[in-house]
Amino acid sequence: MAARQRARPPPRLLPRPPEEREVVRHKSFSLARESPDEAAFEMEMMDYGFHLFTDIGTGEDSVLYRSGPTGYRLAQVRPHPHLVGPVAVPLTVSDLPAPRMNVAGAKRRLNIAGLPFVFFADDTTGRGNVLCHRYDGH
Repeated sequence: MAARQRARPPPRLLPRPPEEREVVRHKSFSLARESPDEAAFEMEMMDYGFHLFTDIGTGEDSVLYRSGPTGYRLAQVRPHPHLVGPVAVPLTVSDLPAPRMNVAGAKRRLNIAGLPFVFFADDTTGRGNVLCHRYDGH
């Protein structure tokens, strides 16, 4: 799948000091059960930077994002690289499990690492979660 050209550049994040950042919105929904190919298609069509889903082949909560030598990287709560595939989109698969933590721990990691998002397994439920920066810096 060829990467889709963006119609406009992504919005710049409002710079906000880490100590002022707050978690201002929580979304809860059932994760779609789909293949990495379907996740890549949805991610491209919706112009997302990442896509959280349940991998239909492994049953694992997973996140697909743009990275690595292939253009896409797949991370899972409990990785099963040998069960992923075959896929049409070129991707690399992380063999590291998602870190188990709560939202406060994910917020610390997001602020320290300077990443656009953090994928983690909730320390209570074990389910995959993503914490990301908003356009307003929160």
